[in-house]
Amino acid sequence: MAEDERRKAERRYAERRKAQRRLNSPKIKATRQDIIDVARNFQWKEPLPDWTTVVDGRELPARPLVLKAARVSDHGPIKTGEAAVILSDLGFEVRYKGTIVPMEDLPN
Repeated sequence: MAEDERRKAERRYAERRKAQRRLNSPKIKATRQDIIDVARNFQWKEPLPDWTTVVDGRELPARPLVLKAARVSDHGPIKTGEAAVILSDLGFEVRYKGTIVPMEDLPN
């Protein structure tokens, strides 16, 4: 059992390091405040995708929100799972198909 816990801890550590590199990456520069500011006026008319986040009580699509906050194109350099990790690291609740996803269960 201790071995499983150690592996989980190592995985979480590796994921956080990856996410930190993404946050420091020149591709994506977004702060928690950038996300909050963009979320205030964010309009999404399509059905919500699988990965979402909750900002100020509104459930919003993860990737489009991060891309808009980072001021990059909709065909930006990150995948949806990466956006979920970024949002989680910034302290936002991340959901997959409506279910809250803990940090250790986010994609690599």
